[in-house]
Amino acid sequence: MYLNIKGIRMKKINGIIGCLLLITLAACNKEISNNNGFTIYTNNPLNDTAWIKNIPGDAPIYKLADTLFKNNAFIDSFDLTKDQVLNFGDSLEIEIHANSFIGTNNTGGSGSGNSASTGFANIEILRLTTRGDFIKAYRPNNSFGYPLETASGFFIRVEKNGQELQLISDSTVTIKYSDIQDPVTNMQVFYGRESLPIPNGAIDVAHTWVRDQDPSWIKTFVKQSGSAYKKGYEINAKKLRWISAHRFLDSTVAKTNIYAILPPNFTNTNTQVFAVFDKNRTSLALQGDLTTRSFTTGNIPLRAKITLISISQIGPDFYLGTKVINDVGTVVNYSFTPVKQSLGQILDYLNSL
Repeated sequence: MYLNIKGIRMKKINGIIGCLLLITLAACNKEISNNNGFTIYTNNPLNDTAWIKNIPGDAPIYKLADTLFKNNAFIDSFDLTKDQVLNFGDSLEIEIHANSFIGTNNTGGSGSGNSASTGFANIEILRLTTRGDFIKAYRPNNSFGYPLETASGFFIRVEKNGQELQLISDSTVTIKYSDIQDPVTNMQVFYGRESLPIPNGAIDVAHTWVRDQDPSWIKTFVKQSGSAYKKGYEINAKKLRWISAHRFLDSTVAKTNIYAILPPNFTNTNTQVFAVFDKNRTSLALQGDLTTRSFTTGNIPLRAKITLISISQIGPDFYLGTKVINDVGTVVNYSFTPVKQSLGQILDYLNSL
């Protein structure tokens, strides 16, 4: 009997190739379905996974920032020609000196302000106290990439007849306030850097906190009030708008970069990630990195305990993600998945920080 050995061998080879193809296809399908939890949604903005180098002003992240930033400012009026102290509750007072203001414009220069020193002006004061306040205002606690610990911050704007005023040379506004923690002796005055012209929305890509040219410590006070004592700080501000009490974190501690990795639906156009420190009143913003498709920041102290927080808006929906890191340095790449939350739930969480 003649056996077609060649044919049998070819059938075996073809069978083996067929099996390998099936295994390969199965593996490919498994890889796609498990791609960091990515799912295709019909006619849904969740399908957009594009990262962009230059984020346009109409991107969801800008709308998200304006939604989170609610301006709950104190508003009052005062006579520009008189020395006076404005009180806001029992923990904040603003001391203003007579004839201290002149007109300005939105490009940072002086305007026509010859009449600015007379009549009445309005003052608007927004106070940032907690880590969540700095996140909602999109004014994280850093100075040119180096983390800061805060003892509150303020936004102060003075306007007359719709024109914003600025302090004249050698004038100051004194901010005296009780903080939510006992005062320390080594806080310094910082001012918020802004883009020119100043953006209309909450996000300012130029923001960083810049230390006053006078690096002396902010004065602290202890004042008896009945049977209790009030403690706090006294800031002599030489500029208006963003003002804060900050100090640099310990510069001798070894530091590292960290990376937050989210599912592909969460990109730099719809998501902002923050790092909140457990033992310091410090919140940092992580920047989107196109190369790694992740969010990153540097100068994080090793061994620190932090919580990563992602906030997103995709279509009409909001998402919140959190990741507690007990020991920075053991791992520097941290993956987590945001979950859909209402805007109220996200604000409640930020208010608890």
